[in-house]
Amino acid sequence: MTNVEKTKKNKTFYQVLGIIGDIILIPVILIALISSSAMFVARSQNTLPSIFGLSLVFVASESMEPSGFMKGDVLFLTKCDPYTLKVGTPNDIEDELGDVIAFYSYADPADRNIHLTEVSNDEVLTAPDSSNLTVSGAEDRLSASELPTTTRIVFHEVVGRYVDDDGTLFLETKGTGNVGKDTTKIRADYVLGRYSYTPNWLRATFRFCASQMGMILLVVLPLGILILFECFSLIEQTNNMMIEKSVIQGKIRYNAPESLKANVGIEMNDIEKVRFYALASEEDKQGVEDFLWKHLESGSKKEKEEYKFVKKAVATFKTNPEAYFDMWIEKIKGKGNKEKLNFYREEWRIKSAIKEADAKNLKQGEKLGTEKNEQGSAKETTKEGSISAQSGEQGGAENKQADGGDRGEEKPKLPKRPKRPEEPK
Repeated sequence: MTNVEKTKKNKTFYQVLGIIGDIILIPVILIALISSSAMFVARSQNTLPSIFGLSLVFVASESMEPSGFMKGDVLFLTKCDPYTLKVGTPNDIEDELGDVIAFYSYADPADRNIHLTEVSNDEVLTAPDSSNLTVSGAEDRLSASELPTTTRIVFHEVVGRYVDDDGTLFLETKGTGNVGKDTTKIRADYVLGRYSYTPNWLRATFRFCASQMGMILLVVLPLGILILFECFSLIEQTNNMMIEKSVIQGKIRYNAPESLKANVGIEMNDIEKVRFYALASEEDKQGVEDFLWKHLESGSKKEKEEYKFVKKAVATFKTNPEAYFDMWIEKIKGKGNKEKLNFYREEWRIKSAIKEADAKNLKQGEKLGTEKNEQGSAKETTKEGSISAQSGEQGGAENKQADGGDRGEEKPKLPKRPKRPEEPK
C-alpha cells in the first residue's frame, strides 16, 4: 500500500470517527450549553428557563409523586391563561387531576385584607381591566418581575378558584402528596405556566442529565475527551509543520520517512510547492514532482483537473522556467500570494545564476587542471628521455673501459696444484 493510499485510508477513518463523534457529542454539548444558559438566565431573572417556546420546571420534592411527577423530573410547561385553568379536587386520581401549574409562591402584602369569593369550575372568567381596579391596595401590588429573587417556584395542582371584588383571579393549590392545601392563594399574574405532556422516557433522560452522574458522563467526560483529542491533534499538526519547514529548508530530504509519514507533499500549500519544485536539483525533479502532486492523479474530478495543469506547468518548466512561474501566478488568487510567487521567482533566478556560475567555474577549473596535467606529463616524458640517454652514454663508456682492460693486460698464471700422492698398495 502506497503512502498516498495509507493517507486516504487514515483520512477516511478519521472522517468517519469525526462524524460519529459529531453525531453523539455535538447534540449533547449543545443541549447542555443551551440548558445551562437558559438556567443561568432564568435564575438571574427569577424565571423558568425557556427553550423553543417551552419552559422547563425541575421537580424538587415528592409532593406530586402520587400524580406521577417524581423528584428530579424536568417537565415542559406552556404559557396559559390563568382564567381558563381547570380545577380538580384534593382526592382526584391522576387521570382526573386539575391543571398542574408552576407559580411564584408569594403572598403579596397588598392582598392581605381583600375579600375573596369562591368560583365554580363551570363559571367562565375573564381578566378585569387593570385600569379600573377599585380594591383597596390594588395599586400597590407587586408584579412578578418585582418579586424578591428568593421567591420559591412551586409545581402543584389547581384545586380552587377565587376572585376579589374587581374580578381578579386567585388560585388555590395543593401538592397531591401533601395532606393539606397550600396556605397561600396565588394571584393570576404569578402563574408561570401549565404542565404540558412530557413522555416518561424524556423525563428520565432529563432527570439523568440533571443528576451529578449525568453531568459528568454527558458533559464533563465528552468535553474532556474532545479537548484531549484536540490536544493530540494540535501536537501532531505542530510536529508535521516543523517537519514540513525542515523539508522546505532542505534540512530533511523530501523522501525521508518522517516527511512521508507527515504527508508533507500532500499538505504543503501550492505556493511552497511551486518554489520547492523550481529549486529542486535536476536529478530530483521527477521525484519531487511525484512527491508534491502525484496524489492528485487518483483524486476527485477537481483534483484530476489540477493534476493536468501541474503536468503542463512542469513540462513548461523544462523549456521555459519563467513561463512556469507566470502560469502559477495567473492561476493562484490573492495579491499577497502573487507577490510571494514573484519573490520566489527572484530567488530562483539568483540561485540559478549562482549555480550556473559555479558550474562554469568548475568547468574552467577542470579544463585548467587537464592542461596542467598534460604539460606535466610532457615534461616528465622529456626528462625521462634525457635521463635514459645519459644512462646509455655512461654505460657505453664503462663497457669500453672494461673491454680495453681485458685486451691490454694479461692475467697472471697461477701455480699448478701438486698431485696427491698415491697410497701404497
